[in-house]
Amino acid sequence: MPVLKSFQISSYRSCHKTSFVPHPKLSVLIGPNGSGKTNILSAIRLLRTLASNSLARHRSPSSSDSATRPESTELKSVFSLDNKKLIHTARLSLETNEQNRDEITSSEQLWFARDFTGNSKRFSFPLEVIEALSRMGGVYPHDFGRLVRISRSFGLAEPNGKLQQALKQISEFVLGIRYYSAAQFTNPSRCPISFELESNVLSRRGFSVEGHQRLLFDMYEAKRGNPRKFKEFLSLIDKTGLGLVEGIEFQELKVSSSEYKVGTGGQFKKHKREKILVVPQFLLGRNVLSPSQLSEGTFKTIALIFYLVTDTSSLLLLEEPEVCVHHGLLSSILELITIYSEQKQIIMSTHSD
Repeated sequence: MPVLKSFQISSYRSCHKTSFVPHPKLSVLIGPNGSGKTNILSAIRLLRTLASNSLARHRSPSSSDSATRPESTELKSVFSLDNKKLIHTARLSLETNEQNRDEITSSEQLWFARDFTGNSKRFSFPLEVIEALSRMGGVYPHDFGRLVRISRSFGLAEPNGKLQQALKQISEFVLGIRYYSAAQFTNPSRCPISFELESNVLSRRGFSVEGHQRLLFDMYEAKRGNPRKFKEFLSLIDKTGLGLVEGIEFQELKVSSSEYKVGTGGQFKKHKREKILVVPQFLLGRNVLSPSQLSEGTFKTIALIFYLVTDTSSLLLLEEPEVCVHHGLLSSILELITIYSEQKQIIMSTHSD
C-alpha cells in the first residue's frame, strides 16, 4: 500500500514554504493556535479534492500565461510504493466559498516517475482522470483524447502496465484520505434523535449529512454492513473497554407518506413513498439515552473511536482529538491511535505535548 513520504506546501494560507516528512504509521503535529497545524492538514485534504474534482477544471501547463498568472498554491507530494517513488506536483488556483472551504478552480498537475518509466521526463496527468480511468477499467472516452495519447506514450494504456497500476494505487490512496475533527461534534444537544431512510438511502430532507448526523448514519450503516467492525468498536467503548456506554441500538419503524402531483389536464397523481424511521439509542445502565443526551466528551470520544476502528481510509487526519476528553482517557485513546496506525497512516494535530 502506498504511503505519503513527504509533503511540501507553498503559498497556502499561513504556509509560505512548509515541508513535512510524515512517519509511515503515526505522526503528531504539536503547537499552539496559529502555528499552522490545521493548514497542513487542510492542504493534504486538497489532494483528495483534486482526485474527485471535475475534469473541466484541469488546465494543462502553458508557458504563454505564466508571466501574468497570479501566484498559486503549490503542493508537492512524494509517495512511496514498493520502495519506489512517485512525485506529484500540483499548482492550484483556489477560491473560498461561503462555508469558508477551499474550492479548486483550476489545476496543473505534473508527475515524476523515473522509478517506473526509466526516464526523468515529467508528464501531465490529473488525479481525477486516473481515478476515472480506473473506474472504467481502461476504456477511454472520446473526451480524453489528449490524455490518452500521453497515457500511451508512458505505457498507461496497458491494463497491467507498471506505471498505470502505480498511478491507480496512488489515486485510490488519495481518495481514501479521511478527516476527523473534534470541532465537528461540538454540542451534542443539536444532534437529531432520529433520521429517515428512503429506499435505504439517507433522506436529505431536513437532515444534514455532516457532523453529528453523519456519525449516527455511519454507525447505523456499519452495524448493518460491517457487523464485525461494529462489534470491535462496541468492545472498546462498553463496560469491557472504556465504559462510555453499555451498548448502541437502532430501532426501526416503517412509515409511509403520500405525495400528490398535478398532471396534464389538471389530473391528480398520488405517489406513495416508503420510508424507515431510525431511532438511535445509547444504553447506559438502566437508562436509554438519545444521542442528544450524551455529554460532549462522551460523544466526541465515541465518534473518534468509531472512525478510528471502522474507517478503511489509507490516510486518516485527526485534528485535536483531545478536546473535551477527560485527561484520564487520553492515554487509552493515544494507545488506540497507536494500535490502529499499524493499519493506516495517521497524522494527528494537538495542542498538548
